[in-house]
Amino acid sequence: MLTKVYFGQPFYTDVFKITEQVGENHSYGSGVLLAGGQYVLTAAHLFSENPAFSNVHILNAAGQNVSAVEDIYIHPQWDNNPADYNHDLAIIKLSKPFAQTSGYELYRTKTEIGQTFTRVGFSGSDLVAGKNTYDALTDIINNLFESRIEAGSQLLYDYDDGTTQHDALGGLFNLPNLGLGSDETMSQSGLSGGGTFIDGKIAGIGSFIFSSALTDVNSVTDSSVGEMGSDTRISTHADWIDFVTQGNPVYTPPTLASDVIKNVLEPNFGSVLNYFLAAFDEPLMQDISFHFRTINGTAIADKDYIATQGQMTIHTGENHVAIPVTILGDKITEADETFSLEISEAIGFSLPNNALVLIATHTIIDNDTAIL
Repeated sequence: MLTKVYFGQPFYTDVFKITEQVGENHSYGSGVLLAGGQYVLTAAHLFSENPAFSNVHILNAAGQNVSAVEDIYIHPQWDNNPADYNHDLAIIKLSKPFAQTSGYELYRTKTEIGQTFTRVGFSGSDLVAGKNTYDALTDIINNLFESRIEAGSQLLYDYDDGTTQHDALGGLFNLPNLGLGSDETMSQSGLSGGGTFIDGKIAGIGSFIFSSALTDVNSVTDSSVGEMGSDTRISTHADWIDFVTQGNPVYTPPTLASDVIKNVLEPNFGSVLNYFLAAFDEPLMQDISFHFRTINGTAIADKDYIATQGQMTIHTGENHVAIPVTILGDKITEADETFSLEISEAIGFSLPNNALVLIATHTIIDNDTAIL
């Protein structure tokens, strides 16, 4: 049963109602403030394509507008397909942040299955809360429902009334659980984008509900007993949330050989700048120049890094120059990959041992693992 949460109640004060007005169409859902106080996490499906920030409003349980919207980030792999809703996440950046002590931490450990969660969000103008249990990963439904939910990316629950007749996951997938009695709840209109909490941390974001005629108490998908729901799994998507709210690491251009990062961690999203270094032991007595270019190894240009080439000069009185190369991020599990920088056509100095070219190699360390 969903129960009303009154305005100002501790813990629930950072759950918001999110509305969007497009012409005559008005929609709403829920969202939760992330720790740090400037970003609200919600569902991508709440928004029209390319939403205008002025059409989106963030309201608290008293109906007050808490902040204007500075930006909206939709997960780059959001799949607006009702059969799966993969990566159904959006992050709203607030123009007026709350105190840094506001908001909720992410539930980052993959131990959600079998745990009871608390769902919080808006039903009409009321902030409501209730409980349920995560029974499985949602991709177990793919064969039966002809969906293509990405493995390990969503959390599955059902709405039980204590009978085997309406135990959807028990009847369909041999995952019996007769529920939490009067505490059992189901997501419904308005709770999309709202958070589920385990140990006070955000474990899921409400995405969609569905039903089977074998267990639904009626023949309509309407948040009734015997239906099932799926939430976007935060532990799987924490890296994207961190990327939006914190960005990727920023590396300092090296000045000494000991500063060079030869093994750079591949980002999951976006890119990072890494550096090669051309250096001499002493300040130069005259300008020198050389040509440089990147060379593929197992890393491929424009897939794993951005190819670069050009002419570089180290001026009189200097002894080094850092050459930046952009490393591209992805979520593909793969082996560590190498690429190189070649220096040639030296003017004003000779390459060591009269070599025609000088080559240095860096490694992109893969940090993508199979989803568990």
